[in-house]
Amino acid sequence: MLIVYLYISLAFICCGAAAVHGGWEGRLAGALIMAVILAGRVVGSVDLELATSPWFKLWLDGALLVAFVAIMLVSRRWWPIWIVGLQGNGVLAHLSAILIPEHTPVIYRVLESFWGVPMVLVMAAGVMMDHAAHRSAHSRT
Repeated sequence: MLIVYLYISLAFICCGAAAVHGGWEGRLAGALIMAVILAGRVVGSVDLELATSPWFKLWLDGALLVAFVAIMLVSRRWWPIWIVGLQGNGVLAHLSAILIPEHTPVIYRVLESFWGVPMVLVMAAGVMMDHAAHRSAHSRT
């Protein structure tokens, strides 16, 4: 459970940085990540069996993937491409748990949770690099 709280804390920090320093892409991506985390926690407090189901996680992360693809398609930034790839890997982890139920729960837990950490770090790094480039461009004019 400690790992879950550490991830939520990291996501909160990265999404906060995206909200403060990001353009519309960073603010929207950060808000979507926090909404998915909140939805998972709310559903988990009501129905733990549903919240831990690969089908529910596939639906939730699949919706987030679709939203990230939409951001990527209209954005002029590069980092949304990376978060789409990382989120896609997370969705594939849920799909593999559904299609290959013989996977042990430990393997599934590692596969599903692995991609979230680099995703929020890439988002925060991309937003900060965009912010620095924007400030640098405006300081020269």
